[in-house]
Amino acid sequence: MYWWIRENAREYCILADDGNVAGPQQFLEMEKGAAQVDRDTLQFRFDDERPLPIPDFVPSSHPGVIFAKPEVFSLFDHLLVENHHKSYVARTDSGPLQIYAPMEEVSGFDFSRSTFDTFDDGDIWHIYELRLVDGFSTNSHLFRLNDNWGTRFHIVVSDAFKDVYEKHGLTGLRFHPT
Repeated sequence: MYWWIRENAREYCILADDGNVAGPQQFLEMEKGAAQVDRDTLQFRFDDERPLPIPDFVPSSHPGVIFAKPEVFSLFDHLLVENHHKSYVARTDSGPLQIYAPMEEVSGFDFSRSTFDTFDDGDIWHIYELRLVDGFSTNSHLFRLNDNWGTRFHIVVSDAFKDVYEKHGLTGLRFHPT
């Protein structure tokens, strides 16, 4: 089974951008010729108006990109293929965070069973319920969908990923069946 992951911004502190020019499209290398991410300027801060705990996986304003405490990703090493992601380190007002940009994209979004809104040009701008096509299968444990511009900002994980998350009692994500 596969799971659509979403950040749990209700119960945990949110990471805010602190003047970075790099957004999710740059981290995910979605635009040819776009500026490269400057690793020396990745600075973020936590929302001080919501004094909530900082989770293992940190909610942010960068869809399709995962921010987590540095030690978290080592728990998933056996599931993540090295050349299928980009990794960065961000400085924050509460210590460093690892930025994980999943570069693995696969087709499998079920347009007929998913619930979503689109722009006038047909690109998806908001997904309420994400479903994968019947019989979907991949060897990847963490990936994005490439069926539409808007699906590329959503991350799907395998049962194995979810099992590691739960086994270690990690925090910050919500899992929705696909």
